[in-house]
Amino acid sequence: MASSSDKRADGKPADERRPGVVPARLYIVLTYVPRRTRLAVGSLGTVTLERGWHAYVGSAVRGRRARVARHLASEKPRRWHADHLFAAFPARGAWLVDGAAGECALAAALAALPGAERRPPRFGAGDCRCAGHLVRFGRRPLRRDLAAAACAAGARARGAVRRFVRRPPACQAR
Repeated sequence: MASSSDKRADGKPADERRPGVVPARLYIVLTYVPRRTRLAVGSLGTVTLERGWHAYVGSAVRGRRARVARHLASEKPRRWHADHLFAAFPARGAWLVDGAAGECALAAALAALPGAERRPPRFGAGDCRCAGHLVRFGRRPLRRDLAAAACAAGARARGAVRRFVRRPPACQAR
């Protein structure tokens, strides 16, 4: 039987190297909204998205690559806030972020970058109490911007942000 130190307060398994902390398996998916748009987003209702680049921060303890690939897919059931966003505005890129930062901390660090803001409120934050996991930028954020935010949020410094490249299925490889 697992001891209480094997799990966090929310019941998720703890990292042996850092008691009480589950290693973050974060990702950032980027999209572009070409004009101010009203969008129906499930439980949030209708939200307004301003023109610009939008970075969605998510996490997956297991299956992170599959989760990101799902966000990049064009056909899927709309289960999460991000599904509504990417159905209307397809993803333009994705990055994997490793380290101890949580998605709320990473979203806050991205929002602290010059010209960034968390809009609309609570987007992607259905299971937490933060301001939201969608960050809008007036200009396309550079990889170094994403890496700086990841480090500020507690991600490991070296190789914290890696571009996600979807591997083709074996039958299509050639």
